[in-house]
Amino acid sequence: MAGANIAAEMFGTDVFDGKDATADKLPASYHHHVELENGKKVRNVSDPNKNIKSFLKTELSLGHLDGMQKHLWFAGARHRATQLHFQIAIGREIVISDRMDLHLLWDNRRVFLKPIPRFLLDPAFWKSNLTCPATCTCQNAQQANPRPQAGNQEQPPMNHELPPINHETPPMNNGQPPANQELVPCVDTLRKVAFGFLYSYVCLISSESDFFVANEKRLLPRNEDDATIKWANWQILARELIKVYDPDKVHPRFHRAELRLHRINIIHRFTQLPLFNPYLREWRDYGSLFRENLAWIATTTVFIALVLTAMQVGLATDQLKDNRSYQRASYGFSVFAILGPLCAFGTVALAALYNLVKDLPWLLGGGTASSTVHPPGDTQPNQDTQAINGVVLQERGTEGDGGMV
Repeated sequence: MAGANIAAEMFGTDVFDGKDATADKLPASYHHHVELENGKKVRNVSDPNKNIKSFLKTELSLGHLDGMQKHLWFAGARHRATQLHFQIAIGREIVISDRMDLHLLWDNRRVFLKPIPRFLLDPAFWKSNLTCPATCTCQNAQQANPRPQAGNQEQPPMNHELPPINHETPPMNNGQPPANQELVPCVDTLRKVAFGFLYSYVCLISSESDFFVANEKRLLPRNEDDATIKWANWQILARELIKVYDPDKVHPRFHRAELRLHRINIIHRFTQLPLFNPYLREWRDYGSLFRENLAWIATTTVFIALVLTAMQVGLATDQLKDNRSYQRASYGFSVFAILGPLCAFGTVALAALYNLVKDLPWLLGGGTASSTVHPPGDTQPNQDTQAINGVVLQERGTEGDGGMV
């Protein structure tokens, strides 16, 4: 399977020139949510070395964006990511967020960027953890059901020349793995996300100006002595990634680079019920919720008052005071002017009530997050990943978004 093996030789550039003495290129720990038997979600802080597959599943997770693919046209057009220097030129502040599901989301003031993890710049890591082995489910599915070849059908030209594929895999028997080996989960989706993420940085860092901004904002990893990656090495890596780029090998989310956060929130409200849950909640207390929403309600009410004043003037004129259509319109708008702001304020109050009810278990629990230390080897109910020596923090609010106080 070409798509599975291409990651093994996708790039071979060591951007650190062999000076990176860090044998362990993974982070110190990682946070992932699990669901207990009672339905509560808890955050587990774990050692990534104990279960690299689980770590990658969390690190490269697109969250709810994955379920909103067919609606993303509303949040952003199909285009490459805008260069870093131009992001700053148009007034966007670069905000560091170590979450893949926030990468390249923007609003009028800022753009969220996930720094490149050190392990994603290590060719050996790609080969050992982001390449499908012979016992992968996708490999066996293709062996068992080969794609039919169209007779004498002319193949479309490729835009980029792919490097040689590594076929050094254990022999297969009629599409089945060796008897002493079990099928392993496919990493095709994770690889596509990782490749799309790296390619987004190829677009973000095009010039030396972009490279300077990236290092200043710590978007690129550094050596142990805090020395930055050399510009020449980044040039080589970027050109290697451009050479092997293929839209089919990239996750569909990265076909659209920057996504507008406000519109993502709208999509999320209508595709991930309930309506009161935005994709990224920007308020952290009830006072902020009311202040943010009452501002636009007050602005709308002032505009409605101006229209009502103009209608009253119209009703006092000889031309309109006996016009039945104008009177009906004035009556309808007057009713709307009364009910509209009341309904809007009621919706904000319902949102606050919804969050209060959702936070009640946390509030009744004493107002502090509970923590449980799990000894090595201890397991948790219904946990889909390996339990490790870590601390489980029970949180309120939405997953990864915190709650309100």
